[in-house]
Amino acid sequence: MNPSKERHLEFNAGSRGQWDGFAGHRERVTQLLAAGGRPGESRLCVLGAGNCNDLDLPTLLKAHGNVYLVDLDHDALAQGAERQGVAVHPALHRLGGIDLTGMIDDLANWSATTSIGLRELVSLVEEPTRLVVPNLPGPFDLVASTCLLSPLVGNAFHSVGESHPQFMAIVQSIRAGHLRLLSRLTAPGGTALLITDIVSSETLPALPTVADSALPDLMNAIVRERNYFHGVNPDVLWAAFEEDPVLRALVTERESLAPWRWKLHARLYLVWAIRSKVAPGLLR
Repeated sequence: MNPSKERHLEFNAGSRGQWDGFAGHRERVTQLLAAGGRPGESRLCVLGAGNCNDLDLPTLLKAHGNVYLVDLDHDALAQGAERQGVAVHPALHRLGGIDLTGMIDDLANWSATTSIGLRELVSLVEEPTRLVVPNLPGPFDLVASTCLLSPLVGNAFHSVGESHPQFMAIVQSIRAGHLRLLSRLTAPGGTALLITDIVSSETLPALPTVADSALPDLMNAIVRERNYFHGVNPDVLWAAFEEDPVLRALVTERESLAPWRWKLHARLYLVWAIRSKVAPGLLR
């Protein structure tokens, strides 16, 4: 099997039994995804839904007219929906087998000695929009990426390694492609929500003991100390909406949301979100 796909399936299998540990994270994510919904009308799309441990599906189905769950892993989506008793709900749509990078096979074939040029970097930026958008029934009123960016970037780490001369260019291209995909899937006037983990307690031992009210200050310290996962520097993510010409044309406003903690196995993760609005009246 493609090693990138295998890692994704293994992660889902390993976290399948973590429902209780996800409780606080699930409450926060569900609150964000339910906000502004129009029961019976609005359309929510969740990218990287996996086992749905971070989604209260019955609540989201009440808040929206239709809920679309997208992931590479068919089985994770099916078991997640079954666990929450909504597997046959007519407004729930499971869209498995979707490679949200558009490049997962290419990434799996790269190595530390692979020559990466402009063509490959451009493809990382453009293929998610070119290949994913036509295969999803969008646009959607709300599109959310739920802690998906860091594992997408992780594919580059596992394929070429961080010592590759083009590693950071690859990371930047994957990030740009994902942010553009979020905005391209969002209907004019709709909302895109990027939720991402930033750092874990493995390199931030103070994370479990800091008060909730101090988490924003802790996030600022993480940025100053450059203690974050590849590709998710909050300052860089925030600036991308101004520096990327496609995002600048699509997004009219954005909001930084207060960070929170997510427990997965023995680690805690610091999670942060950017909520952005796509310009109304755009021609697609």
